[in-house]
Amino acid sequence: MQRRQFIYGAAGSLAATQSHRLMHPVYASQSFQCRAYLPNGEPLPEASLTRLYFLTLEDEPLPNPERTVADGLLVSHAPPQWPVAIALQLPVDGFGDVTVYADNQWQGFMPGDFPLVLNRVFACDRIARIARTLSNWQTQGYRFAATISQTLAAAQDLCHQAEHHDTLSGQVRLWNDALSQALWAGEHLALSRARQRIAGSEPRLSFKFGCNAFGYPSSGPNYDRYFTDLFNYATVPFYWRSFETNQGNPRFDRVDRQVTWLENAGITPKGHPLVWFHDIGVPNWMREQPYHRVKQSLRQRILEIVHHYQDRIPYYDVINEAHGVPWGNELNYDSEQFLDLTRMACDVVREGHPNVQRVVNSCCLWARQVALFGPSVQSPFQYVKACLRANIPFEVIGLQLYYPDQDMFEIDRMLDRFAIFGKPIHITEMSASSKTGIDESSLLGEARGLWHAPWSETVQADWVEQIYTLAYSKPDIEAITWWDLSDKSTFWPFGGLLNEANQPKRAYYRLQGLKQIWGLS
Repeated sequence: MQRRQFIYGAAGSLAATQSHRLMHPVYASQSFQCRAYLPNGEPLPEASLTRLYFLTLEDEPLPNPERTVADGLLVSHAPPQWPVAIALQLPVDGFGDVTVYADNQWQGFMPGDFPLVLNRVFACDRIARIARTLSNWQTQGYRFAATISQTLAAAQDLCHQAEHHDTLSGQVRLWNDALSQALWAGEHLALSRARQRIAGSEPRLSFKFGCNAFGYPSSGPNYDRYFTDLFNYATVPFYWRSFETNQGNPRFDRVDRQVTWLENAGITPKGHPLVWFHDIGVPNWMREQPYHRVKQSLRQRILEIVHHYQDRIPYYDVINEAHGVPWGNELNYDSEQFLDLTRMACDVVREGHPNVQRVVNSCCLWARQVALFGPSVQSPFQYVKACLRANIPFEVIGLQLYYPDQDMFEIDRMLDRFAIFGKPIHITEMSASSKTGIDESSLLGEARGLWHAPWSETVQADWVEQIYTLAYSKPDIEAITWWDLSDKSTFWPFGGLLNEANQPKRAYYRLQGLKQIWGLS
């Protein structure tokens, strides 16, 4: 199966109160209409509009209620609670194909706010979200170019023009242009704050620039040289199905060789993953075992690996994607079992070696899977929150960041959201494509997403520069791991920093340049 697809206070209490008041049978029996259009005024195709989902005002996706979708029109039964925000991946001329959000300017939408023309509310609410963030950050002492305020003012004027336009297609075009300008303003705002933070701080000499080292030793000397020239942190594989194909016969030879190479190069290794219920993390001999036997086998596996490497591997992704995503739940465990396994894994790693840093790793940060699959699936935010509530001991929050459908402002917001937990954060996997089309050397096949322009080496390099700048500026983020180095064999389509000939792309040199600018090389 294909893989990867806040402070709760007064606002949360108010939302809960309104939800209780409004979940009356009269609302549950009503339907609510949302209309959406392409930038040229034509109805948004059904396949695109199907991606719409509702969220709480705390950015938690809600399970999709029953609904019908046609070109340009979604008719939904009542969501599980009110008020709600709305998210939809939408083509925006002049910017890209990105997920946009509307929350009725922080109040949320109530039944009386429907029907909605989504193009309008996405434009108006994005302008309001950026304007409020700009004001908040200015009060914190950040200074921003006047062009950001000017762009927002221009976007607001376009929205006003749309209100008085006499054709729907004309309104849609104006809303599109307003939304595009607001998206650009938001990215410039987030990057400006990040650069000011970096300029005001000492170089972070302990920051971990990482990549998975799966191409060693088979990819040749160019791979090895470019790897060691750029990275100081590397992920080595412990995928259980291939690591222990036959029960009781783990194969350490490949990882032993990788770890020795990394040690000789002065690069810190990290093991990935000790527990993962994806197909490649479940040996055939384990599939029919009852839960207690699986847990016992995992305990033995973890102890054996951690004892074998001792101080040689100081970090592990202790458990991976344990928030119920379908591709990471081959054995159909529930959230309580996943919490139990998370606790066991964290305890056993510490038993195996007292100094190992334990990373609890999650994917799909925006958690649309909750809308698709319902309450059996948790968002990563709720999973981490549950781990902390249960006093499960671990040191690092791991987050995967494969999101070409999110703009930099929303990525910045999401990373800040996880910072409230007060733990170090590692971006454990991240990639972006360097061209469009089908990559037969990748696991996913076809490049996806549209950020600013069709994927190219230049667009990939811009994405790398911006995402690393945002992450490096945040003191809670201590590591970033790119996935993979070379296009010879990669997970993400055209996602390498080297091409198939193991020669650097522009993104490789862009990252080298950032390290030099930041005083790290």
